[in-house]
Amino acid sequence: MSNYIIAEIGSNFNQSKNIAFKMIRAAKDVGAHAVKFQLFKAKLLYPNDKKMYELFKSIELNPKWIPQLSNYCRKINIDFLSSVFDLESAKLVNKYVKYHKVASSEATNIPLLIYLLKTKKKIIFSTGMCDEKDISNFVKLSKKYKNKDIVLMQCGSMYPLPSKHVNLRVLQEYKKKYKCEIGFSDHTTGYDAATFASILGSTFFEKHFTLNKRSKGPDHFFAFEPSQLKKYIYKINKTEIILGSSIKQMLPDEKKFGRREGLYFLKDISEGK
Repeated sequence: MSNYIIAEIGSNFNQSKNIAFKMIRAAKDVGAHAVKFQLFKAKLLYPNDKKMYELFKSIELNPKWIPQLSNYCRKINIDFLSSVFDLESAKLVNKYVKYHKVASSEATNIPLLIYLLKTKKKIIFSTGMCDEKDISNFVKLSKKYKNKDIVLMQCGSMYPLPSKHVNLRVLQEYKKKYKCEIGFSDHTTGYDAATFASILGSTFFEKHFTLNKRSKGPDHFFAFEPSQLKKYIYKINKTEIILGSSIKQMLPDEKKFGRREGLYFLKDISEGK
């Protein structure tokens, strides 16, 4: 398939519905195929950690906004996606999302994975906080519940991610061992890693997105602004064009102008003569 670019809005809408709409529009304008939010409940993620609870509570997405955000995405023809972290949230977003995105933190959340797999929608699975056993278990689970439509996303859960920890070679192993689609959830601050991921066969890409890097919040500073995301998408698509076809054949101009010894007809003749 052609490349599929996800603009990860996450919590960067600053708890403003209007900013969320603006970000969706901006992502569409620069060529993204999908926007992704995160629907979580701070009280479930951090019931005993007051500091983390207060941080995540301050960036929660209001679940009542989901239908409106999804409808707006449909209106301007961009896919709506959302990571979820509990069953109730998963059931809420299921009818609104085209694909399900699994955050790597939920790799061992078996009830959640089973529910998502049973929807029969494509599962985009980030592998950041995973080892080989976690990935193998997920693939086995996908086969058990007869949903082999999965994408394994190489990811490093550091923000930003240093080059020495990107480890894109694992993409080749995912494709060889699990025979599935592969992608790259990109937490680096540059463009090179995505280009190399494309060369290795990635067709799904996810990049954190913001309208302003200087905004207050945990994910703005390493996210890409619209002009950067536009350049990011351009580079990925240009790489795909340059990689081209695996079938070696003469180019039209080579046939027309090439100087080669051979047998040539002075005029057109019909097949069989």
